[in-house]
Amino acid sequence: MAPQKQNTVDLGTALYRYHYGLGLHAVRLLRRTGRWLYRISAPLRRVCRYLWMRYAVRRAHRFVHQQRLLGFRLRAGFGELRAAGKQSLLAPIPCFFRLCRGAVRHYWTQLTALGRLVGPVAASLVLVVTVLLWSNADFCLNLTYRGTDLGAIENAAIYDAGAILARGRVINADNSFSVDAVPVFSMTVQRRQPMLTDTEVCDAILRTSGDSIAEATGLYVDGSFVGAMESREELEGLLQSLKDAHYDKNDPDQRADFLQKVEMEDGLYPIATVRTVDSMRGRLTYEATLLRTYMVQAGDTFGAIARKHDLTLEELRDMNPAFADGKLQVGDRVVIERARPFLQVVKIQTIRYTETIDYNTQTVYRDDKPVTYSKVTTKGQEGSQDVVAEVTYQNGEETGRKVVSKTVTKQPVTKIVERGTKKVVSSTGTTVQQGDGIATGNMVWPVPVCRNVYQGYHRGHLAIDISSGPIPVFNKPCLAVDGGTVIYAGWYYGYGYYVKIDHGNGLVSTYAHLHSMAVVKGQQVSRGQEIGRVGNTGYSTGPHLHFEIIKNGVKVNPLNYVKP
Repeated sequence: MAPQKQNTVDLGTALYRYHYGLGLHAVRLLRRTGRWLYRISAPLRRVCRYLWMRYAVRRAHRFVHQQRLLGFRLRAGFGELRAAGKQSLLAPIPCFFRLCRGAVRHYWTQLTALGRLVGPVAASLVLVVTVLLWSNADFCLNLTYRGTDLGAIENAAIYDAGAILARGRVINADNSFSVDAVPVFSMTVQRRQPMLTDTEVCDAILRTSGDSIAEATGLYVDGSFVGAMESREELEGLLQSLKDAHYDKNDPDQRADFLQKVEMEDGLYPIATVRTVDSMRGRLTYEATLLRTYMVQAGDTFGAIARKHDLTLEELRDMNPAFADGKLQVGDRVVIERARPFLQVVKIQTIRYTETIDYNTQTVYRDDKPVTYSKVTTKGQEGSQDVVAEVTYQNGEETGRKVVSKTVTKQPVTKIVERGTKKVVSSTGTTVQQGDGIATGNMVWPVPVCRNVYQGYHRGHLAIDISSGPIPVFNKPCLAVDGGTVIYAGWYYGYGYYVKIDHGNGLVSTYAHLHSMAVVKGQQVSRGQEIGRVGNTGYSTGPHLHFEIIKNGVKVNPLNYVKP
């Protein structure tokens, strides 16, 4: 182990000495090269020193000397100006021009050199300032129409919108007005002048027509221009008078309003569109929809006439109160469309009434009671509230009602019903499912798989027997024809397994010869709920359902209540 360590140390020392010697040799070579380059560059250095001294230092000395002389001469010139000023008030003026001529004559070379130096710099500064100013400038369009400068707009779309508004105000009956002139746009810098809106452009376009334009108030019905009047007050008074004719002004709960959307807008309108009060009244009250009638033909009825003219029976009867009895004769005239004015007015009556508030029902489930258990622990009570509503009448008929406010005067009492959840099994071993017990009055067929009645209702058989259909009925579901309460469920003599359900209002349904029962006495069932399976128990000649309907204690024909 010792010889190997000695060999490693000797190799490291040899490498160190080699690289150290190589570094010393490189340093000596660089020094010799540097001294050699310095010696051979001596002529070049002497030439550079000569050029520097001749063309830089000397000229700098000369420039400084000239500036010093210029300073001396400026002081001398200012001295001459002061001396001339002491002689007279105007004497410094010729002295100043003489000194300027002398300065130009003696320093022309220096001035031209200064100009060559300062000129490009000044031009560059001017260019930079110009670019900055124009890059931050906002441009707009200057609008000229029919030789008149209207002002500045943001873009051409503003003019198009203004032209459309101008055309919308025009009823060009005498062809005295047009907006067909071609506008002229010119680009300009936006300064502090305000931009024109489309409405202002519209007014400016109309103003260029001269005497055919007047300041007026325009009337719009459902967005369409009807006409204009010079006085807004007269127009408002006319509209109010149309409303006043449709309601009792002495009744504070009545008011009137227009069925259509009515708007007034002040502006410039062509003279041809400006109307007088009488003309505007006639325009608003003329019958836009004329009275239409239909002559009754042979075989016509109210329903047929309503369908023929796309009306409901109620609408047709409302328009013809004279035929309230519904009797029509051939040749009678039936109104199928009433005459309506152009501007329709509706009466709005504020009414007040009291209405009931339905109570809610809350169900509390008890695990210690069977599913057939149901008890009302708190009776529900209806509440009441005072209602303020606005009723809209058109031609004396109610067309709408809007509730304005409701004030509760009596809070309803929630009905609380306890229901059991404990499992109950019928006498035939079927788990009982509690229904809602609600009778709808619309009975369903009790045996869905069979629609055949093989024995009907007659004096000796006060029921119907359902069987002998394409599908065997044995052990098929038997349904409750309507919601109600089971008042009997068990074996009943020759009826076998027998279920009896009370539906309220004196109606009771019975189901006999069942194979099994899914209900117990006192249970509530829903309409269509399974109450058992069709069977052949009791005095029966085969599987079938013996079904009865009892009304007020008397057996009646079940087919008057259920249909196969």
